[in-house]
Amino acid sequence: MKLTIIDKKSATLKTTNKTLVIDGQKLPFHLIDTLILIGKYDLSSADLITMTQDNIRILLISSNFTQSTLLTAAAPKSAELKLAHYRALTHKPLPIAKWILRQKIQTHINQLKSHQVTIDPAPLMQKIDNAETLDVLLGIEGSFSRSYFSHYFALFPKVLHKGKRSKRPPLDPVNALMSWFYTLFYHLIGVRLIGYGFEAGLGFLHRPFRDHMALASDLLEIFRADINDFVYEIFAKELVRKNDFSKKNGVYLRFEGRKKLYQPFREFHTLLQPRIDTTIADLRSQF
Repeated sequence: MKLTIIDKKSATLKTTNKTLVIDGQKLPFHLIDTLILIGKYDLSSADLITMTQDNIRILLISSNFTQSTLLTAAAPKSAELKLAHYRALTHKPLPIAKWILRQKIQTHINQLKSHQVTIDPAPLMQKIDNAETLDVLLGIEGSFSRSYFSHYFALFPKVLHKGKRSKRPPLDPVNALMSWFYTLFYHLIGVRLIGYGFEAGLGFLHRPFRDHMALASDLLEIFRADINDFVYEIFAKELVRKNDFSKKNGVYLRFEGRKKLYQPFREFHTLLQPRIDTTIADLRSQF
């Protein structure tokens, strides 16, 4: 994926001859697969249509990361895949939900093990095998997540967190970074799913709701542990510090702090993308 991120306090954007012009600098469309625009920019509907018709996916995110939307070409793709997806939802949703949850739990256990925290996966896997409803699975996931985060937050200095997961809004720097990266990868996974022809709104572990990409949330569960470890490394290497965050109706990374992390994020995304594509292919094989 050719990922381009634009996060500026002010910038002039326009398109011409299959080129995005950013403050006079030209970026040809063929060098862009996904464009992330953070903040407010003056782009005409014609510019947006031109880019999406050239198969550029555009992710629009508000400057405080509380609102986002994804723009893609409207042309239908892979009717056969969509049909297989619908059939899987009808005939075997629980086995696929179990497949997702097993992977989530194993990746999280592996991540903690790299920090000398040991959890035996066998009892959890047995509970998943025995679960007869989605609600039971979600109860297993919730219980495991609470246990996981009690270990995860203990890896950080107490000045950086309140000891538990918080969101909408995040209440400390660790949660702020986790939520930020979860949001980015939720959309980037959604981009891949839509590009391959999946019905992104129909998940197995997450229920459909309005414009929520439930299937992207399903697959995000598998990669949350990788993202959490990335957050740990950021603070361990002091790429950002507590004073890079602001506190107003929640805790958020300041503009200057975000600028420090885009290059590490691109590198991390490049490493993770092949695994995301492999997992999407594995999901398809479950149908």
